[in-house]
Amino acid sequence: MEKNKDVVFSVGFVLLDEFTLFALSGFVDALRLAGNHSDDSRQRDFSWTIVAPSMAPVRSNSGIEVLPWELYTQCSKFDYLVIVGGRVEPQRNTDQRIIQYIQEFAARGGVIVGLCTATFVLARAGIMNNRRCCIHWHHRDEFSAEFPELVATCDTVFVDDKNRITCPGGRSANDVALYLIEKHCGPVKARKAASGLVIEEIRGAKSPQPNVGIHWFRSIDNTLLRRAILIMDQFLSVELSMPDLANRLQVSENSLFRAFKTHLGISPAKLLRILRVSHAHWSLHHTALTLSQIAHMYQFSDASHFSKIHREYYGITPAGARAHGPFALDRKPAEMMAQSAMIKCLLLGELFLLDNKL
Repeated sequence: MEKNKDVVFSVGFVLLDEFTLFALSGFVDALRLAGNHSDDSRQRDFSWTIVAPSMAPVRSNSGIEVLPWELYTQCSKFDYLVIVGGRVEPQRNTDQRIIQYIQEFAARGGVIVGLCTATFVLARAGIMNNRRCCIHWHHRDEFSAEFPELVATCDTVFVDDKNRITCPGGRSANDVALYLIEKHCGPVKARKAASGLVIEEIRGAKSPQPNVGIHWFRSIDNTLLRRAILIMDQFLSVELSMPDLANRLQVSENSLFRAFKTHLGISPAKLLRILRVSHAHWSLHHTALTLSQIAHMYQFSDASHFSKIHREYYGITPAGARAHGPFALDRKPAEMMAQSAMIKCLLLGELFLLDNKL
């Protein structure tokens, strides 16, 4: 099929077993609405198709099946190859014909987009080397364990790095589509699509990945701070210097420090310490790790250092907290009460990734 000269860019979708419908439809509808004329819903300005190694229906994780439109042909005919993921477990046995197709497209220099958990499959295909990628915070530990050599982030809604665009799924599929529409056609066309999707804000590559279950995090309206906290949460168990944090955020250390002091009243280093002691406190009551193991996990120099910091914030030693249970803090130590509402929530257990740790 020859590319229509009036088409700005073309997309080939590959649906992985038990893919997420929202990721597919969010991306497609952004393209459709951007080129929509008088509600005709035609493939105008952008073209798309669904390709597969066979014409058998592909089952989504909601049970709805989608029929491919074409068999794999010349992979060079698309400007973008979009892989749509979903449930992680079924994708461990991805059809080798799909893997080979992805590898061939990558070898030709094509741009590959991974939606939702498709990033796992792209990594297994060996096409993410020396590239940053974006994953959902819920899958952070799982991805890092399988691919420790790759740089994965969950502080933004998508990452575009060297012909690979990855996102955590959900509405971020809209974000990637709108990003490509704006890149090729300008902001007016992107805003047109966003309006049709009833999306008020067009989020870019530096927009923080939300965590709607964490109330204190939602209350922070500064993008830089939200991203900084998300990065800190990824480095609770490994060293993270403030220069490294600033470099990851592409700001100066002074700018980072000022933002924290202005909006939160504390330094970035102090918040990182609070995050670590909060998670360490949680681990006392939900794991069988020794105090020394917990201290090592959360970057305290030793059990004595951990005990000192824990007593500072909780008014009780880690051993005492473990012995008396998680509700031993009725009197609320002065250090805790002196903190902001956000810090109190952290110290009392409103942490990221609790579902992964239980």
